[in-house]
Amino acid sequence: MPGEITDAPHEIIRMFPDYADTVLWFGDGPVEYSDTGLTAALVDDLQHWEQTFYESRTDDFEFVSRTAEASHAEEGVKLAGRVSAEVGPRFAIACDSVEGRDETVVLRAERPAENPAAEAAFTRLREELIAEGKRTAEIFAESGGVWTAYAPLSGETFTPNQRSGRSQDQG
Repeated sequence: MPGEITDAPHEIIRMFPDYADTVLWFGDGPVEYSDTGLTAALVDDLQHWEQTFYESRTDDFEFVSRTAEASHAEEGVKLAGRVSAEVGPRFAIACDSVEGRDETVVLRAERPAENPAAEAAFTRLREELIAEGKRTAEIFAESGGVWTAYAPLSGETFTPNQRSGRSQDQG
């Protein structure tokens, strides 16, 4: 059913600061803001939220106060709601706004995406993750149990004492 959320990690956008120049994570890695289709105002606010996270920490990576910690968490939930509204109900937003907490706030829009470009961008990212997963499974099946590494950006596979993949197939 369109818009249905399953347990698949590539249908959940995680949101947390982690020194990656973005607070958005999808699949197994960070997502550059330029790849999200989110509005410029929301991207600016996400970047500001991340910056205040770093500014409100001590040299020991602790919050300077409980107030700063609570404020950061509250702002994160508000921003997660805005991300959810822009991408629509096809994706859930998991906001891990404060490390060390056991709970994660998960939000999902109830209305269609307010920003079709953002919904399309994350749909494309989801499709890329699915295709990459299928390709990885194919490589694993083709390897016959031999250690194999796959470089998704180049499409090449590497095995001990052998090299195969797209560039070798091309000549």
